[in-house]
Amino acid sequence: MRFLRTVFDVGESHRMFQADVLRWKCFAPHPFWEGSRGYALRYKGEIAAFGCVVPCRFLTGSGTVASCNVIDWAASKAVPGAGIMLYRHIQGLTGTMINIGGTADARNVLPKIGFQARTDIHHYTRVLRPWRHFRMAGRKDWKSPLRLARDYRELGRATTPQAEACATRVSSFDGAPAEVFPDPSITRQVVCTRTPESLGYSLACPAANVEAYLLEREQAPGYFLLSRVGRQCRIADLWIRSADRQAWADAYAAAAAAARTDSDTTEVTVAASSPLQTGALEQAGYRRTHAEPVFVLDPGRLLGDRNDLAVSLLENDGFYWSGDSG
Repeated sequence: MRFLRTVFDVGESHRMFQADVLRWKCFAPHPFWEGSRGYALRYKGEIAAFGCVVPCRFLTGSGTVASCNVIDWAASKAVPGAGIMLYRHIQGLTGTMINIGGTADARNVLPKIGFQARTDIHHYTRVLRPWRHFRMAGRKDWKSPLRLARDYRELGRATTPQAEACATRVSSFDGAPAEVFPDPSITRQVVCTRTPESLGYSLACPAANVEAYLLEREQAPGYFLLSRVGRQCRIADLWIRSADRQAWADAYAAAAAAARTDSDTTEVTVAASSPLQTGALEQAGYRRTHAEPVFVLDPGRLLGDRNDLAVSLLENDGFYWSGDSG
């Protein structure tokens, strides 16, 4: 905790580096990884670099590829190369690695050690309560009234979910039918494995209030996770068994409706990397805010040249991250 707080220059109240959150990130059992997911490189008895593994498994349609993302990557400037040595060690444990976004330093280093930018993950927002969102905004300037007017216009154009797309909140995915989970044969893209156990791990995150929902549509069943951090609700993950853009738009609309059930929530955000998902989000009235590169390290070419990776906020710490250091 001291090392991370020092490198990232945050105080003891920074939620991401408090004991219960780090314990969950590094030590809570995960179905895709054995043992601890926290790795430290030491030099002369002191931590010189640290990283936490977020495991993932890609389903390509022809097999399963083990991979991971490294979050909380930090290195001491007193030991040059320590961060890269740590990356090399972790890469040897999985064969492939990914990195979503990252700091400016990370984006400069990753291509030098073999990472390639394969796709982008696009971030979207929908303001659910424009006036409250405007009133509670920390900073205001001359553009604030214009943003308020824009939010009202977008809210008026936003899609409402079809009746058959309504969601049912559940306490876990234990017993959920296999067809609600990602299947590469449906969308013809590389998807991430989801199981009741892996989603249960995300539900136990202590840094956010995470909720599970089933979309029990006869033709396109699926699920989504909502993660509430302050006034913002994030669609941490969403999948439906369909390649139809309208069906996905209805699912994203249903997720926004579920997010709105909490009166404190003023905004819902989501991130997606595939054209099917981004097109559905725009159709459902979400506004794109920015994009981040998705880097892949794949020296054994286990993924080949595939760049159609469908990743979400679950593949790193995006579904619970809070930059508030108190």
